[in-house]
Amino acid sequence: MLHDQTFEEILNTRTSFVNILKLFDFLPNVFFHIKDVHKKFLWMNAALRKHLGENEEMGFLNKTDADYFKPNMVFLYQREDNEVISTRRPILNQPWFVPGRNEEQKWFISSKIPLMDTEGHVVAIAGLMRNLSQEYETANPLSEMKNVIDYIFVHYQEKISLDTLASLVFLSQRQFERRFQELFYLSPSDFILKVRIDRAIRFLIESDDSITQIALNCGFYDNSYFTRQFKKIMSMSPLQFRKKYLSDRSSDSLTQEESFDESFGDKMSEKYKKMSK
Repeated sequence: MLHDQTFEEILNTRTSFVNILKLFDFLPNVFFHIKDVHKKFLWMNAALRKHLGENEEMGFLNKTDADYFKPNMVFLYQREDNEVISTRRPILNQPWFVPGRNEEQKWFISSKIPLMDTEGHVVAIAGLMRNLSQEYETANPLSEMKNVIDYIFVHYQEKISLDTLASLVFLSQRQFERRFQELFYLSPSDFILKVRIDRAIRFLIESDDSITQIALNCGFYDNSYFTRQFKKIMSMSPLQFRKKYLSDRSSDSLTQEESFDESFGDKMSEKYKKMSK
C-alpha cells in the first residue's frame, strides 16, 4: 500500500506548489511531467503539452502514455516507469527516440526520479526530457559531446571505436571516457549499447525481421553476443521479449503488476482540477 501523506500536504499549499510546477512552463526546450504510480499524468509543462497536441491546460489529467503514443512506445515508457517505481532509484541521462505529432522522431535525453513520502514509499514519478539538437545550441555541458553523440546515432549499426569518438572531441581516450561518464552517467561503451538495444527493441516490436537480422541491423555481428547483452539489460532473450510484448498487447496488460492504492491518482486529479479553476 502506498501512502500519500506528503503529497496531500503539498497539495494543500495550493499557491506555492502550483507556482513551482508552472515555472517549468518557462523552459521551452524541456519536457517535464509527473505521473502517479498508475502511470496517469498529474502534470505536464507547456512545452510537453504543445509537443503532444494537448490544447487544454489540464487536459492531461487521468490520461496515460496510451492516449498520446503508439502501443510500442507505451510499452517502453512504462517499462522504465516501472523500474523507477520498483527500485526507488532515478534513471538519469538516458537516450530516447521520441515521436512527435507528425511522426518525426528526434533524440532526447531523459531523466526520471521517484517521488517518495516521508516513509520512503513511491507516490509518483517526475521526468525531464531534453531535445539534444536544442541542447547543443545552448551553453550546455552536453554540447561538448555533440559530435560524439551525432556520430553514435548515425553509425550505431557499425563498429565504433573509442579512439574514433575521442578524436571527435580532441581528447585522449582516457580523458574522453572520464568526461563522457561525468556528463551521461554511463561509459561510452554502455551508451552505445543502450542506443543499440533501444533500436533492437523497436525492431522487435515494429517489424517481423528475424532475431539475426535485427542483431545485424543494430550493430551486433555476433547473434549470441546480442542475445547475452539483451538479456543482461532486459532480463529476457530477444525472442522472449517479442513474445511477451505481443502477449501483453493482446491482453492489454501494460500496467504495473504490483498492487497500488487505486484512489491515489483520482485524489490527485481532483485536487489539480480545483487548482486550475
